[in-house]
Amino acid sequence: MKKLHVYFTLAVAMFLMVSAPANAQGKYGKDSAQCVGYLNFYKDYLKQANMAEAATQWRGALKFCPPKASQNFYVDGRKIYKQLIAKSGSNAQLRESLIDTLMMIHKTRMENFPKSVKASTENIAYDMLAYYKNSAPEKILAAIEDVVALTGNQTKAPLLVAYMDNAASMFKNQKLDADKVLKAYTEYSEILDGQLKANPTDAAKEARAAFEGHFVNSGAATCENLIVIFTPRFEAEPTNPEVVKPMVNLLGADDECVKSELFLKAVASLHQIEPSHTSAYFLFKLNASKDNVDEAVKYMEEAIASEESDNVKDAEYLMELAAYNFKNNNHAKAVAHAKDAIEKDAAAQGGKANLLIANVWAGLKCTANDMDNRAKYWVAVDYLTKAKAADETLAEEANKLISQYRQYFPKTEDAFMYDLTDGKAYSISCGGMNATTTVRTIK
Repeated sequence: MKKLHVYFTLAVAMFLMVSAPANAQGKYGKDSAQCVGYLNFYKDYLKQANMAEAATQWRGALKFCPPKASQNFYVDGRKIYKQLIAKSGSNAQLRESLIDTLMMIHKTRMENFPKSVKASTENIAYDMLAYYKNSAPEKILAAIEDVVALTGNQTKAPLLVAYMDNAASMFKNQKLDADKVLKAYTEYSEILDGQLKANPTDAAKEARAAFEGHFVNSGAATCENLIVIFTPRFEAEPTNPEVVKPMVNLLGADDECVKSELFLKAVASLHQIEPSHTSAYFLFKLNASKDNVDEAVKYMEEAIASEESDNVKDAEYLMELAAYNFKNNNHAKAVAHAKDAIEKDAAAQGGKANLLIANVWAGLKCTANDMDNRAKYWVAVDYLTKAKAADETLAEEANKLISQYRQYFPKTEDAFMYDLTDGKAYSISCGGMNATTTVRTIK
């Protein structure tokens, strides 16, 4: 049956050679029978998913057919060679040869079918991403730049994300200047922002976030560079949340940028146009950096109270607020917020929260009597024990502090003067806080 099919195909080829008009014969060249035969044979094998034989017949068509015989010839050639590359295994030399042929297919198609230039240029970029990522990232950048030059604001988001990913890797390996990364970020951000504004899908948002993430992780996103990039963008669209949000996130991640005038304007604008727990949090950071304690606390409490934030995020905020209050000697609030953080997310914050409470108690000045000034270390050790039980990564630090604080335990004879013995319960009130602990002495 298969032989009959082959004979029929050859008969069709011969018929085309003899009966087709001159202009049709020109399409298939002087060896039109050979050309048509190979074209049909490779298509048959392609339908059967026999890529090795399809490739053999395809190469025959390449030899005997004029370059403009069929555009589908190149489309199919790409399918065949991508399959062959996938099956090339560990044969590096064969793989490289197949990839070279694949690139030749794209270029020949563009030369002979000008209307395919856009599609072929995109395909080159996608194929380079697939095969050159680890060997020639500079070729990938050049290929994507060619796509952007052709498609402009319509450039597909995954290509722009891939560009920044490769640019970031090259910058880290000192193969690309920061100026090149910054230029790409500035130009391609505008494309992604425009696409997101026109079609705010989840995919568009994810692409924008991924692009941003690669830039942040590149190392080129220094505070100085960010301010240079973002200042004109903010001035142009100070009330566009799609412009202001990533600006606030990037600037807010850098302690130096938090102090900048641009961050002040951007975060204030964001909180006005789209108030959220995130914008409230950044206003906390902004005011904290300027030592506006009351304003900082107000905004952090607003962030925690927001219905948008979940327990995990609230626990993070509470721990940061606890640390901020501790820094500003508001010990009672520091302890209260740390305990609230434990209630919200004990698994993530239990260790750090108990460590902070221990340090608060150890630093208190108790005025009631000398025993209270000793007893505060009992409380501190209690919380340090809880801290290392909750988070084993804190064990080393907790043990060092326990060893340090034990030196301040009262001697047995001194405790006896207060009618205290080891293991007895003891209640302490100090610095506006209360605790019940256990007597421990130095023998």
